[in-house]
Amino acid sequence: MNKPVVASSSITAPKGGWRRHLQSVFLGGLAALIPLFVTIWVLDFLYRVITGFSHPLAQWIVVHVPLHVKIEGSTATAAAVVSSILALLISIATIYAIGVLSTLVIGRKLLALVDHFIENLPLLKGIYGTTKQVITVFRQGGGGSGFKRVVLVEFPRREMWTLAFVTNELTDTVRHESYLTLFIPMTPNPTAGFFQMVPVGSVRETTWTVDQGIKIILSGGLLAPREFDFGKEPDSGPESCPGSLGDQAGRKA
Repeated sequence: MNKPVVASSSITAPKGGWRRHLQSVFLGGLAALIPLFVTIWVLDFLYRVITGFSHPLAQWIVVHVPLHVKIEGSTATAAAVVSSILALLISIATIYAIGVLSTLVIGRKLLALVDHFIENLPLLKGIYGTTKQVITVFRQGGGGSGFKRVVLVEFPRREMWTLAFVTNELTDTVRHESYLTLFIPMTPNPTAGFFQMVPVGSVRETTWTVDQGIKIILSGGLLAPREFDFGKEPDSGPESCPGSLGDQAGRKA
């Protein structure tokens, strides 16, 4: 008499074991979610900053003007939703109005008076002035302001190439030599860095845009292209760039 055949099913462990499999899958999911979490956090932070001054006004309008209806029987929920949307709209309208005002002669005079007033306050002038300068530097197309192009410079010593932004070009009227003023940002905070003045021929030109350069700095080089034109060989110079950390250390020694 034949015995019935019992079908047996077995789960084969993934290659490398379950522990390695779970670790790989978990890290993959975490890597996929981190950009989303960071984006949500940044948007939430920007929303709270932008609507910080307009939210009380929006709440007052919602309370005194019947702009909302009940949501699932809850008037409080409806008021909260409407006030949040209204606060964002008020903030956007205010920012747009200030932008329009800055294009007018009277608006520029008023903003200049505000700047002058804040810049004379002992506690706030440093924070306000520094923040304004940083925004002006990073702003694109603002009447010639902002970084001109991205170059590579030997910093802090020779054969160590660093990404730098050209901010201006100067001419020595005595020696009749041209120099570039460079801002060398730090990673991951591109608002901090070093200021250098180097001869025009001591840098390598790149085809990167300013936006690409900032992304490369913020990512620590992870977003740098795998292949690019490294530019022509710079002119021979001293062992380290003028004003570099190597020069400063040598002078101190």
